Amino acid sequence: MNKLQIVIIGIAILLTVIAVLIFTGVLPGLKSDTGRGAKLNVWGFADESVLTALASEFAASKQNFEIRFFKKDIQNFESDLLNVLASNGADVPDIVIFPSDYLKKHKGKLAAAPPIFITEREIKQQYVEAASAFIAERNQVLGIPLYADALLLFWNVDIFTKNLITLPPKTWDDFLAFAKKLTQKDNVGNIVISGAAMGRGGNIKNAPLILTTMFLQSGESIVKENGEVALGSPVSVGDTTLRPAESSLRFMTDFANPQKTSQSWSAALPEAEEMFIGGKLAMYLGKISEYNEIKSRNPHLNFAVALLPQLAVRPVTGGILYALTVPRASTNQQSAWEFIKFLTSAENSAAYADKTGNVSLQRGVLPNYQKESVRSVFAESVLALKLWLNPDPFSSNQIFRDLIEDVVLGRATLRDALEKAATRLGELK
Repeated sequence: MNKLQIVIIGIAILLTVIAVLIFTGVLPGLKSDTGRGAKLNVWGFADESVLTALASEFAASKQNFEIRFFKKDIQNFESDLLNVLASNGADVPDIVIFPSDYLKKHKGKLAAAPPIFITEREIKQQYVEAASAFIAERNQVLGIPLYADALLLFWNVDIFTKNLITLPPKTWDDFLAFAKKLTQKDNVGNIVISGAAMGRGGNIKNAPLILTTMFLQSGESIVKENGEVALGSPVSVGDTTLRPAESSLRFMTDFANPQKTSQSWSAALPEAEEMFIGGKLAMYLGKISEYNEIKSRNPHLNFAVALLPQLAVRPVTGGILYALTVPRASTNQQSAWEFIKFLTSAENSAAYADKTGNVSLQRGVLPNYQKESVRSVFAESVLALKLWLNPDPFSSNQIFRDLIEDVVLGRATLRDALEKAATRLGELK
């Protein structure tokens, strides 16, 4: 080895050491903080008391460290975030528990995690597959997963038992057969007991999520990785051309078609969750976050949860993944990432899940829920979670509601309705 090579290697080692010292706070360098005396503003959607104990434990080892929690309403999340970032004031959040369906629209506002805290490889190896949504260009990590809100099946055990059905459906074919058997109508055709809440866009709050999940299960990408809208596009399988979106949409809307024997739902019925809570709905497609609400609102309701019905062997469900992120505008980025790393350790991730009634998104923790009847289903569901590049959550929700209504009310054919929805999705910025 000649002298030039020795000098080059020495310089490389020196630069590496300096970089490590910067990231660990020994030397200044990350946007402004040194890891001491920081005051972190944290935005989330859950009760702040859930994180209080963990935050106190973390702050106890720091000097003059303060963490302030702000509970945000998802309805106002986007406008609140844009307004506070535009103000560039002291209220800018240092940590945001960020919903995955806003990533396509706002990922440019998030700072990448320093590799000493988390890497792309660690995200892929340690977390559920859906966590890869928070990996950006050049393998930069934009957030570390905290929890997910996946779609699953809620079923009324008493209604099933009365009809001699002992287990929930595993496939959509079983779901359809059970819905037919469990639906009861009066002598003029009004639905008294519904087998399944499916087919309308108005009185089923999760209708857009149900439809997009069925799209994903059928192989419909909705929006391609390059941002191009693919909704309704034909798919070639050998010599056969398939239109998976049309098949999914037809299957869904038939549940609300009074001309079909599969009808189990109508616009005249109460909102789906309310009807399930009232004990008049056999199968409800809801999210993990709805479990505790349903249980608390009707403690006497005998219900259970199961993985969403599937089309194929490899399970797929829809939902939202929430990750701890740091806005580029934060002036406390190092301390923020340090706190995030603390919160997302296996131990603290499990503790957070216990407090919220959800499950950790770490693969190493998920087997711990196998013996629990409810959280084992949550664990299955987050492992099956698949995300798509949503250009605008609120706008797209309305587009999918209109899509369902256009078909069920006969305002458009399946293909025309999908083309209209695809055009509207393409117009979203």
